[in-house]
Formats: sequence, structure tokens, C-alpha cells
Amino acid sequence: MPEQPTGAVALTVRSLRKNFGKFVALDGVDLSVRQGERRAVIGPNGAGKTTLINVLGGQLVGDSGSVMLGTRNLMKKYPHQMSRLGIGRTFQISSTFPRMTVFDNMLSAHVCSASWWFSLSAGRLKRIKDEVMSELEIIHLDRMADQVVEDISHGDRKRLEFGMVLATKPSLLLLDEPTAGMGLQERHELIDLVLKEVTRRKLTLVFVEHDIDIVFKAAEHITVMALGKVFAEGKPEEIAKHQGVQEIYLGG
Repeated sequence: MPEQPTGAVALTVRSLRKNFGKFVALDGVDLSVRQGERRAVIGPNGAGKTTLINVLGGQLVGDSGSVMLGTRNLMKKYPHQMSRLGIGRTFQISSTFPRMTVFDNMLSAHVCSASWWFSLSAGRLKRIKDEVMSELEIIHLDRMADQVVEDISHGDRKRLEFGMVLATKPSLLLLDEPTAGMGLQERHELIDLVLKEVTRRKLTLVFVEHDIDIVFKAAEHITVMALGKVFAEGKPEEIAKHQGVQEIYLGG
């Protein structure tokens, strides 16, 4: 297991709260993730994990507290603004265009993330199409480029979504249950791909995952949530031995 990154802090969350009426989803969450770190967020259902990812990705606005990407304040920014600042995310249910081809899905991600998307010359379009095919090869979908997305498997749609997020050139990657609904072999193949690209592109990774084997395989540091709060933090081996975590999450 690689040592904990010691670089600058990439993401800082302080006293973050989010209520839905009387229900407190996030109750003063504190989180600090360093550049290049791979951080897992785990916990039982209803712990606030997805709500946290939604606030970090701009799908929800926190009621109070602060979220900082480096020195930039992310509170009350929209998802497209988050993307421009270098935050990319995936969802529990894959977010793709089901009636478009695999190639056109990836092309749309490239075009929309480009600052010159509204003025595509023939030369620019040729270069971006070449990039699309290169990215599809990286995620092992190049042979499916002409297939309609609704006709490919769930696992392939998950890989496509991951590739589309990479196309936005993020520095911080947020993955919400990336292996949900996948078979055992598919889960490990996807997480191996994620780890390879995170390392190659020097990305910071924060992910929510229920599969503990995947968590221990991918994470350098784990944050455990319960009832909207941070219950425990530590390296995988520390969390595995944590009696309180075993009681509320691992069933020990």
C-alpha cells in the first residue's frame, strides 16, 4: 500500500451541514484530502455519503460550512462551474445518452468541456475525434464505438461514464458507487482501470463504495460516516481494526 500523500491539500470541507426539512443529512462534516490522495467514504445507508458527494459536485448546495478546492470556495457553485474548476464526477446510476453511440457520447463530453465548443473548425473536429478514439481505447470500448449505448452492458456503460468524466480533464475525481450493479470480475476490472488512470493522470480521488474489498484495494485513506457525521478516519488497516466501525458497518 502506497504511503499517504504529503503534498498540498486539494479539498477542504469544514463544518458542512445540509438539511432536508427536519432531516439532518450532513451534520458538521469535516474532511481534508491531499493532492493525489485516494480517499474512500464509507458507511451504512443513510449515513450522508451521497449527499456529501452531491454537495462537492454542485448538485446540492450546503446550508452552512465551507468547501474549498485549494484556495477556491466551491459553496453555491453550479455543476458546470465545478467542472470548469476541475471537478469531475460519476453517479450511482450511469449518466450517459442511451440513444447515442458510444463514440458520440464521448465526443459530446470532449466538445462540451472545450472552451471553443461553439466554433469547431474541420481541423479541430478532426483532432477531437482522434482524441475520442484514443480515450475509447484506454477504457477498452474502441471496438464498441459505433454501438448505441442502450445496447451495451451495464458494466460497459459504467466504463463509458468514467471515460466521459476523464474527457473533462479533472484534477479531482468524485465517484459515487462506481461498481454498483456490476459482477465481481467487472468490479475489479473497472477499479483497476480507475486506479491506473488516477495514477497516470495524477488525479485526486474521492469515492463512495459499499464493496469493502474494493475499498481496501483502492483507498489510501478511509473516512467512515454515520448519521451525517464523520465517525472515524484512518488508513485501511486502521479502519479494519476499528471496533466501532465493525459494529456499525462491517457487522463485527
